[in-house]
Amino acid sequence: MWCIGELTKEYRRRMYRILDLYKLTYDPKNPKICIDEKSIQLLKDTRKGIKMKSGAIEKIDYEYKRNGTRNIFVAVEPLAGKHYSKVTKSRKKKTLQYL
Repeated sequence: MWCIGELTKEYRRRMYRILDLYKLTYDPKNPKICIDEKSIQLLKDTRKGIKMKSGAIEKIDYEYKRNGTRNIFVAVEPLAGKHYSKVTKSRKKKTLQYL
C-alpha cells in the first residue's frame, strides 16, 4: 500500500479485473504473461580477503570497483511453465532500442 494513496472505486475495479483474469484456465491462444525489469549495478572486488587463522573469522574488505550496469528483463507464462529472460549489455538508450 506504500505506493497507493487511496483505495478508490477505480482502483478496486481494476484490481478485481486483474484478479478475474488470473482465475481463467490456460488457453495457449491467449497466454497470461507477467513481465518485469530490474537494473543492476555490476561490482568487482578490488582486494582479496585476509586468510583466516584457526578459530577466527575471515576478514573481507568492502571496497569494490563499479563495473557497469545492466538491465534484466523477464517474462513468465506460469500456466505454460515457460519463462524468458534478456540481459542487456548496458543501460544506454541505444541498447534498449533493439530488445
